[in-house]
Amino acid sequence: MKNKLGIKNFITICLVLVICVCGYRIYDKFHEYKKADAIYDDLRKEKDTSLNKKNNKLDLNNKENSKNENTIDLSSINKDFVCWINIENTDIDYPVVQGKDNSYYLRRDIYGNYLLSGTIFLDYRNDYNNSNNLIIYGHNMKNSTMFNQLEKFKEESFFNSNPTITLTSKDGERYYEVFAVLLVKKDYDYRVPNFNNNDEYNNFLNKIVDDSMFKTKNKPAISDKILTLTTCSYEFNDARTVVFCKEK
Repeated sequence: MKNKLGIKNFITICLVLVICVCGYRIYDKFHEYKKADAIYDDLRKEKDTSLNKKNNKLDLNNKENSKNENTIDLSSINKDFVCWINIENTDIDYPVVQGKDNSYYLRRDIYGNYLLSGTIFLDYRNDYNNSNNLIIYGHNMKNSTMFNQLEKFKEESFFNSNPTITLTSKDGERYYEVFAVLLVKKDYDYRVPNFNNNDEYNNFLNKIVDDSMFKTKNKPAISDKILTLTTCSYEFNDARTVVFCKEK
């Protein structure tokens, strides 16, 4: 009888410990989500303030100049700031940074502090102004933040709706439209920032279009620059959702 009671007590203690651990993990994750939301809400305010200041100045100087492109420069916050990304009809609205490698910002915010969701970042090999293929990475967070909503492009109706992707830097805005979306293993060879010649670039574009989940009529020409947006996916181990866009 005592042995049975001892076993029951042991099992009860184990179950309580499991519940406590699971509860802490859930709390910790929600705390991280809340912390990230606060950081990015503040950064959006900084971005909006800089846009408003610029537009007010243009209006005072010359009403015609108020039609000029917007610019965003958060380099005073972090010298690694490259641009701001916004995707129409999604919640993707974030700063983009570029580190010395492709791991630094995986779990760091724009201030360099630990953050589970990290920061959206440009491939360290890219030259923002000159690369044929700008490659931007972001986490696929379960609370629908960061690059989670790239998943929308795996719906044919959304893919065909042609939402505009805008990159805004200190030099102005660039606009992109989607031409392909892939679900691939992480070793699929899509992270190529530059190409040695036109044939190499054309072969790359042909393969992307052929492997796309949906067909499109707006395949880039070799004179076009492209943008690659990539995030983890959960259909199988090491899956990646990759959205390819061409500059308008």
